[in-house]
Amino acid sequence: MARTIGEVSLAAELWTPAVQQRFESLFAVAARKSLSGWRQVPRHSAEVLVLEGFAPLISKDETKAPCVVYVGGEASTQPLGRSSQGWAAHLDVDFTLSDLIDMLDRAAVFLMDWRARQKASVTLTLQRALEELQQQGLDCMHRFQLRSWVALPGSANTAQNMRVLALLSRGPIDAKSISDHSGIEMPQLFTLMSLPQVQAVLRCSLRSSQEPSAAPISTKTQPATSVTRQWVSKLTGWIARGGRS
Repeated sequence: MARTIGEVSLAAELWTPAVQQRFESLFAVAARKSLSGWRQVPRHSAEVLVLEGFAPLISKDETKAPCVVYVGGEASTQPLGRSSQGWAAHLDVDFTLSDLIDMLDRAAVFLMDWRARQKASVTLTLQRALEELQQQGLDCMHRFQLRSWVALPGSANTAQNMRVLALLSRGPIDAKSISDHSGIEMPQLFTLMSLPQVQAVLRCSLRSSQEPSAAPISTKTQPATSVTRQWVSKLTGWIARGGRS
């Protein structure tokens, strides 16, 4: 079957042997017939978490998955429903293959919309960070990082911009540290970060007022003569010990 929605990750924590066996056998078929591709992952990285409804309900803080499905139990006591942040559904303990396929498809459709909102939220946060960077300059509290390397257009493909991208690729770094280590001025830095190619892979986080700026990045190399002296010293000591380490 052709997939119309991207892959979804799922974790099932079912302790009753009969429920677990029923889910695993039907899931093997339902996953092939669903609108989405499915893969089972550990709980902490799952987008859909399947739990037994008979077990004590876990708190929302303990559930990072945006979708939760309760198998069995009383639906009236379960936090079912849909919001912008999450979706929870109920399956009868004797659910059928059709029930499971329907649940998987509804979860996949919700996640497609949820992912789009998450992406929009990240974009909004980045735009706000860039606005503060333009207004506050080196005092901006945001740190920036590249998720992957980016190819710059010809006019922007300068040695200085390459140094900035290299710094951004190493980890979260604030504007002052970028300027100190690359020599770039704030107007040029803002222009670089405003490029669509850069913004597509740029992420930001907020540095607290107590957190120091990134540690200086040493670019000094040890002189060759110093390295030679150290090697000669080690060799002399080794000979003096009769070749013993």
